[in-house]
Amino acid sequence: MLKYVCIALAVLVGEAMAKAAFPMPRLAQSCTKIVVRKDITTLGIDEQQRFFRAVREMHRRGWMDGFGSMHDHISHQVHGNDQFFAWHRRFLRHFESLLQEIDPDVVLPYWNWGTYWQNPLADPVLTANFFGGNGRPGDNCVVEGVEARWGRNYPTKGCLTRKFRYGTSTGSFWPMRAVRDVMKTTKSHAQFRSRIENGAHGIVHLGLGGDFETMWAPVDVLFFLHHATIDKVWAEWQSRDPQRFQNVDGFDAARQPVTADSPMPFYGEDVGSTLVTNGPGYCYVYDDLPAPPAVPRNKPKVMLSMNTAANLTGPVASPQPQADEEPADDEQPAAEQEAPADEGDAAAERLFVTGRSPDSADAKIADFAAPRPMDQRWLKQGHYDLDEAARMQRLVDGVVAEINAERRLGINAVAI
Repeated sequence: MLKYVCIALAVLVGEAMAKAAFPMPRLAQSCTKIVVRKDITTLGIDEQQRFFRAVREMHRRGWMDGFGSMHDHISHQVHGNDQFFAWHRRFLRHFESLLQEIDPDVVLPYWNWGTYWQNPLADPVLTANFFGGNGRPGDNCVVEGVEARWGRNYPTKGCLTRKFRYGTSTGSFWPMRAVRDVMKTTKSHAQFRSRIENGAHGIVHLGLGGDFETMWAPVDVLFFLHHATIDKVWAEWQSRDPQRFQNVDGFDAARQPVTADSPMPFYGEDVGSTLVTNGPGYCYVYDDLPAPPAVPRNKPKVMLSMNTAANLTGPVASPQPQADEEPADDEQPAAEQEAPADEGDAAAERLFVTGRSPDSADAKIADFAAPRPMDQRWLKQGHYDLDEAARMQRLVDGVVAEINAERRLGINAVAI
C-alpha cells in the first residue's frame, strides 16, 4: 500500500512542477487556419529544413528532456487504458505548439513506417538524411541524422540512444494491411485502442530500442513522428462513423469510465476536446484523409502560457541547454465479423498511399517475415495487455501469410 501511495505522490509532485515550469502554450479558442500534417518523406526541402532547425532549437533549450520526463512520470495513466489516444493527441499538439513558438510555419509531420514494414533498414527516415538509425556499437549513441550526437539530461545525463531489437535489425513492423483489418473489424473505441496500442504501436518502440523502448522515449523526436502515425490511424478509424468524433468508451487507469467529459491526465482538458483534429486548439488535418465534420463542443480550457524554457529539477526533469554529445549511459483482436462496408473503407484503401512497399510477383523471392512476438517483460513494464498482444500477433501473422501466398501466386499483394 505504501508503495502505491509513494507512486501517487511522486506523480502529483511531478505534474505540479511540470505545470509550473515547462512551457505550456495556450490552446487556440478557434482555428484561424487549418494546417496539413504530411509524411515527412514528402516534405519540400524548405519544409524539411525548417522542421529540422526547429527541433534542434527545442533540444538546445532542453525541452526534449521535459517531454521525456512528463511522459515517464504519468506513463501508467496514459498507457494500457482508454486515455491513450486522446492524451497522446494532446501531447503531440503540445509538442507542435512549441515547434511553432520557434517557427510559426512548422507543422509536425508523420513517419509512415508502413511503407518499409518488412525491411525498416531500407526506410530513408532511418538514415543520415533524416533521423539516423541504430546507435553506434559500444554505447548505442545516435551519431547520424538530425539528432546526431545529441545529449540528454533525463532520466540521467548521457546521449540519445537506440539499440535495435536484433542487434543490427529492428525486425519487421506491421503492414498497413493488418492495420486496415483492425479498422474494418473494430467498432468500439476501447477495442480499437487496445488492438493498436498492443500491436502496431508497440512493435515500433521495441524494434528501435534504446531510449525509444522506454517511457522517456519522447527525448527522441522520432517518437512524435511515430505517434503522429498512430494519431493518423485513429483519425482514419474515426472517419468511418461520425459518432466516433463525439463519443469514446472504455476505462482509465483507475478503472473509471472514460467519456468525452473525462479529464486528461496532466492537461486537465476533457477527452472530447481532442476528438476532432480540425477543432479548436488542434487545427490540423492529415494529407490523405478527409477533414472531420464540424462537431459543436465546448472550447478547450485555456492553459497558462510559459514563455521561458523549463528548468525542471528534482524528480521531474533537469532540461538544460545541450552539448553536442554527452557520455553514454549504460510502448495488441479477438475474432470478429467484418463490419459492413462504408465510405470509410474507401478512405482506408487510400491510407498511406504515398509510399508503397517494394513488392514483386517473382515466386523465387523470399517470403516477408511477420514481426516477432513482443517480449513479455517489456509488455508488463509498459502497462500493456499480454492477452491482447498475443491476439494481435496471431492477426498480423495471418495477414503476412496472406500477403506471401498472394505473392507466390503472382498477385500484386497490397502489402502496405
